[in-house]
Amino acid sequence: MDWPSSTIPGSLCRSPKSIRLHDGAATNVPSDFDGPEEDMPQDVAAYVEKIAYGDVTGDGHDEAALPVLCANHNATAAGQRAMGVMVFDGSTGRLELLGTLTSSQPRLGEPPNFLEVKEMTPGKVIVLDTYYQQGDANCCPSGQATESWTYRNGRLTPEVPAAG
Repeated sequence: MDWPSSTIPGSLCRSPKSIRLHDGAATNVPSDFDGPEEDMPQDVAAYVEKIAYGDVTGDGHDEAALPVLCANHNATAAGQRAMGVMVFDGSTGRLELLGTLTSSQPRLGEPPNFLEVKEMTPGKVIVLDTYYQQGDANCCPSGQATESWTYRNGRLTPEVPAAG
Protein backbone atom coordinates (compact mmCIF):
# COMPACT_ATOMS: atom_id res chain seq x y z
CA MET A 1 0.00 0.00 0.00
CA ASP A 2 1.31 3.43 -0.96
CA TRP A 3 0.13 5.19 2.22
CA PRO A 4 1.73 8.59 1.45
CA SER A 5 -0.40 8.79 -1.73
CA SER A 6 -3.58 7.12 -0.47
CA THR A 7 -7.09 8.50 -0.20
CA ILE A 8 -8.65 8.58 3.27
CA PRO A 9 -12.16 9.43 4.47
CA GLY A 10 -12.73 13.11 5.30
CA SER A 11 -14.91 12.51 8.38
CA LEU A 12 -12.21 13.00 11.06
CA CYS A 13 -11.32 16.41 9.61
CA ARG A 14 -15.02 17.21 9.12
CA SER A 15 -14.60 17.36 5.37
CA PRO A 16 -17.54 16.50 3.11
CA LYS A 17 -15.30 14.53 0.74
CA SER A 18 -12.42 12.08 0.76
CA ILE A 19 -8.90 13.41 1.22
CA ARG A 20 -6.19 12.57 -1.31
CA LEU A 21 -2.76 12.53 0.33
CA HIS A 22 0.44 13.64 -1.39
CA ASP A 23 3.60 12.67 0.50
CA GLY A 24 1.39 11.87 3.50
CA ALA A 25 -0.30 15.28 3.63
CA ALA A 26 -3.03 17.42 2.12
CA THR A 27 -3.55 21.18 2.34
CA ASN A 28 -6.62 23.39 2.13
CA VAL A 29 -9.04 20.52 2.72
CA PRO A 30 -12.63 21.83 2.93
CA SER A 31 -13.91 21.54 6.49
CA ASP A 32 -16.58 22.87 8.80
CA PHE A 33 -14.09 23.32 11.65
CA ASP A 34 -13.79 26.86 12.81
CA GLY A 35 -10.34 28.34 13.26
CA PRO A 36 -9.59 32.01 13.31
CA GLU A 37 -12.41 32.06 10.72
CA GLU A 38 -15.59 30.06 10.13
CA ASP A 39 -15.36 26.79 8.12
CA MET A 40 -11.59 27.03 7.98
CA PRO A 41 -9.84 24.67 5.53
CA GLN A 42 -7.63 22.11 7.21
CA ASP A 43 -4.13 20.85 6.61
CA VAL A 44 -4.08 17.08 7.07
CA ALA A 45 -1.06 15.03 8.09
CA ALA A 46 -1.08 11.24 8.00
CA TYR A 47 1.76 9.86 10.11
CA VAL A 48 2.70 7.04 7.73
CA GLU A 49 5.89 6.35 9.68
CA LYS A 50 3.75 5.48 12.74
CA ILE A 51 1.36 3.01 11.07
CA ALA A 52 0.68 -0.01 13.29
CA TYR A 53 -0.26 -3.41 11.89
CA GLY A 54 -2.08 -6.36 13.42
CA ASP A 55 -4.80 -8.88 12.69
CA VAL A 56 -7.85 -7.25 14.27
CA THR A 57 -10.48 -9.09 12.20
CA GLY A 58 -9.00 -12.53 12.94
CA ASP A 59 -8.80 -13.47 9.25
CA GLY A 60 -5.03 -14.09 9.22
CA HIS A 61 -4.29 -10.77 7.46
CA ASP A 62 -3.01 -7.64 9.12
CA GLU A 63 -5.11 -4.49 9.29
CA ALA A 64 -3.42 -1.06 9.33
CA ALA A 65 -3.88 1.75 11.86
CA LEU A 66 -2.99 5.16 10.40
CA PRO A 67 -2.65 8.18 12.76
CA VAL A 68 -4.10 11.37 11.23
CA LEU A 69 -3.99 15.01 12.41
CA CYS A 70 -6.20 17.86 11.18
CA ALA A 71 -5.06 21.44 11.77
CA ASN A 72 -5.84 24.89 10.49
CA HIS A 73 -3.06 26.88 8.86
CA ASN A 74 -1.88 28.12 12.23
CA ALA A 75 1.58 26.63 12.79
CA THR A 76 1.13 26.24 16.55
CA ALA A 77 -0.39 23.43 18.61
CA ALA A 78 -3.43 25.63 19.24
CA GLY A 79 -4.34 25.30 15.54
CA GLN A 80 -4.79 21.54 15.77
CA ARG A 81 -8.46 20.52 15.53
CA ALA A 82 -8.65 16.71 15.51
CA MET A 83 -6.43 13.68 15.96
CA GLY A 84 -7.46 10.09 15.41
CA VAL A 85 -6.32 6.70 14.21
CA MET A 86 -8.04 5.29 11.13
CA VAL A 87 -8.06 1.48 11.10
CA PHE A 88 -8.29 -0.07 7.63
CA ASP A 89 -8.90 -3.60 6.36
CA GLY A 90 -7.44 -4.23 2.91
CA SER A 91 -8.17 -7.95 2.59
CA THR A 92 -10.71 -7.42 -0.23
CA GLY A 93 -8.19 -5.56 -2.38
CA ARG A 94 -9.50 -2.10 -1.49
CA LEU A 95 -9.32 -0.15 1.76
CA GLU A 96 -12.31 -0.47 4.05
CA LEU A 97 -12.46 1.75 7.13
CA LEU A 98 -13.26 -0.37 10.20
CA GLY A 99 -13.34 2.66 12.47
CA THR A 100 -11.67 5.90 13.50
CA LEU A 101 -10.32 5.78 17.03
CA THR A 102 -10.51 9.07 18.94
CA SER A 103 -9.81 9.99 22.53
CA SER A 104 -12.42 9.17 25.14
CA GLN A 105 -10.80 11.53 27.63
CA PRO A 106 -12.15 15.04 28.17
CA ARG A 107 -10.74 17.63 25.81
CA LEU A 108 -9.72 20.81 27.57
CA GLY A 109 -9.39 23.23 24.65
CA GLU A 110 -6.63 22.95 22.11
CA PRO A 111 -4.79 20.92 20.88
CA PRO A 112 -6.59 17.57 20.67
CA ASN A 113 -5.64 14.54 22.73
CA PHE A 114 -3.17 12.14 21.10
CA LEU A 115 -3.58 8.39 20.50
CA GLU A 116 -0.84 5.84 19.91
CA VAL A 117 -1.66 2.23 18.99
CA LYS A 118 0.06 -0.17 21.39
CA GLU A 119 -1.44 -3.51 20.31
CA MET A 120 -3.65 -4.96 17.59
CA THR A 121 -4.93 -8.50 18.16
CA PRO A 122 -7.97 -10.46 16.94
CA GLY A 123 -11.01 -8.55 18.15
CA LYS A 124 -9.15 -5.72 19.87
CA VAL A 125 -7.07 -2.55 19.45
CA ILE A 126 -5.36 -1.09 22.51
CA VAL A 127 -4.22 2.53 22.48
CA LEU A 128 -2.37 4.89 24.77
CA ASP A 129 -4.39 8.10 25.08
CA THR A 130 -2.27 11.10 26.04
CA TYR A 131 -4.53 13.94 27.10
CA TYR A 132 -4.48 17.41 28.60
CA GLN A 133 -5.31 17.99 32.23
CA GLN A 134 -6.26 21.27 33.84
CA GLY A 135 -3.29 23.67 33.71
CA ASP A 136 -1.27 21.77 31.06
CA ALA A 137 0.51 23.96 28.50
CA ASN A 138 -0.12 23.33 24.76
CA CYS A 139 3.23 21.60 24.51
CA CYS A 140 2.83 19.16 27.30
CA PRO A 141 -0.17 16.95 28.01
CA SER A 142 0.34 15.18 31.33
CA GLY A 143 -2.53 12.66 31.44
CA GLN A 144 -2.34 9.11 30.11
CA ALA A 145 -4.90 6.33 29.88
CA THR A 146 -4.94 2.94 28.19
CA GLU A 147 -8.10 2.41 26.16
CA SER A 148 -9.47 -0.57 24.24
CA TRP A 149 -11.55 -0.80 21.09
CA THR A 150 -13.43 -4.00 20.21
CA TYR A 151 -13.95 -5.35 16.70
CA ARG A 152 -17.48 -6.72 16.33
CA ASN A 153 -19.82 -7.05 13.35
CA GLY A 154 -17.35 -5.39 10.98
CA ARG A 155 -16.80 -2.25 13.11
CA LEU A 156 -14.54 -1.01 15.89
CA THR A 157 -16.24 0.42 18.95
CA PRO A 158 -14.74 1.78 22.17
CA GLU A 159 -15.02 -0.37 25.27
CA VAL A 160 -16.72 1.39 28.12
CA PRO A 161 -14.76 0.92 31.37
CA ALA A 162 -16.66 -0.94 34.07
CA ALA A 163 -18.00 1.24 36.85
CA GLY A 164 -15.90 0.88 39.96
